[in-house]
Amino acid sequence: MPFTLTASLEGRPVPGLRVLLVDPYLRREDPMERKGQEQYPSLGLLSLAAFARQQGADVRVVDLTFARGLEPFDRALRSFTPEVVGVHTKTLTLPRALAIARRARAGGAFVLAGGPDSSSRPEPYLAGGFDAVATGEGETTLVDILQARAEGQSLFGLPGVAFLHEGTVVQGPPRPFLPDLDALPLPAWDLIDLEGYLSRWKRFTGTRRMAVVTSRGCPFDCSWCSKPTFGRSFRQRSIRSVLQELSALRELYGVDYVRICDDVFGIQRRWTEGFLDALIARRWGLQFECLSRADLLRPELLPRLKEAGLRRVFLGVESGSQAMLDLMNRGITLGQVERASAALRAHGIDQYWFLMLGYPGETLGDLDATVRLFRRFAPEEYSVSVAVPLPGTRLEKLVDEGAGGGSPQERPSLLYEGVFPPPVYRWTRARMRFWRRLDPITRRYVPLVGEKLGSATDWWSHEIARKVLTGGPPAEIPTRGSLLPPWLSNLLAGPPPRRSR
Repeated sequence: MPFTLTASLEGRPVPGLRVLLVDPYLRREDPMERKGQEQYPSLGLLSLAAFARQQGADVRVVDLTFARGLEPFDRALRSFTPEVVGVHTKTLTLPRALAIARRARAGGAFVLAGGPDSSSRPEPYLAGGFDAVATGEGETTLVDILQARAEGQSLFGLPGVAFLHEGTVVQGPPRPFLPDLDALPLPAWDLIDLEGYLSRWKRFTGTRRMAVVTSRGCPFDCSWCSKPTFGRSFRQRSIRSVLQELSALRELYGVDYVRICDDVFGIQRRWTEGFLDALIARRWGLQFECLSRADLLRPELLPRLKEAGLRRVFLGVESGSQAMLDLMNRGITLGQVERASAALRAHGIDQYWFLMLGYPGETLGDLDATVRLFRRFAPEEYSVSVAVPLPGTRLEKLVDEGAGGGSPQERPSLLYEGVFPPPVYRWTRARMRFWRRLDPITRRYVPLVGEKLGSATDWWSHEIARKVLTGGPPAEIPTRGSLLPPWLSNLLAGPPPRRSR
């Protein structure tokens, strides 16, 4: 078929070795899951499966995303009897990954962890029952481990591998990154129930959606971002390779909407322009969305992005305070955010903002600035998170130092005690929800009322709500009329209540 890739990377084949790869994520147990939407299969796991299969291994994949528990894994363990079980790890799935490791070892399999969480902290995985952890980029590491197992060799000195030896974690040298991403085969879509994902997207959105990756790595250095797999490297696939994958998804599975899951899309300007030209020329009618940065969304590029099919951009706005953006080492300015947001709205491209509260050093004034920025532009969609000190990040170090020490393994959860009580952050989120719901009305019909309401709610938040929520000194209980500006008090005032007899 014209859209298959045949190039392979160097390596000794591992014919017939039975390998079971597992994604332990369960949608039904994720508190952040958005009512069945925003679900895509793990591209990293499918890339590992395709590469190991290309080297001759007999590979199966268990995707627990839509399962109710570990029963699909148990069935595969009994029927397939794998010699090696590899588990994709995320922070939220650690307990389930350890349960899978225990069951796999009891079945006689060698158990390997890989992915962002185990790469950044292999210790709890090795202590919890895993035989080894593949740190960093996984394709060639997995095949090297398979070859070592097939030939009865030790893991000592193997690049990108951590394991326990006499109770001590032994870490091999870092594994070099793959220089040519085009040499990787297409993801092994056939090893999962891809139709299950596509049909859910069709039911929710009317489109059949799938994710692709056009590059690996991110050269930026945000202080809260963990990069255990690809580091700060950046490698771009060729335009030809990406178009082959898109063609395959269209022809084989009827995909008509794509999420580009790069850490940041549009880093290389010439590549981006060439890719857009190719999409426009092919007239596939393919829609897409991506995550980008305000400083990369140049006004002259937006018309071509829209013509090529861009429908939504995810933006890491994070804060409306320049001081907070600087503390986060975001490398962007509020002016760039404002210009990009205004230009996206002018071109009819939806925006999804990521906002972060509770970063160390944040003040009440910074929270107010974030609400004001949000009120100004009112993105179509957004999410608000509390700063999470992921293992290996500068934010984690900052939090641990502020908390008087404590390793990532000793900390009971990823959350930490913020500067302000939780009700302060809930109140900030409530203000954003209020403005998002009000925005279509005030923007279209009565913008002046929106401005006055903004001033009134800012005053209320500053003078009344914050004093209560922060547990400050009790203020004198104000009368109803003094809580709001006179014009709003008069507007809300109704007829005097009737006296009961």
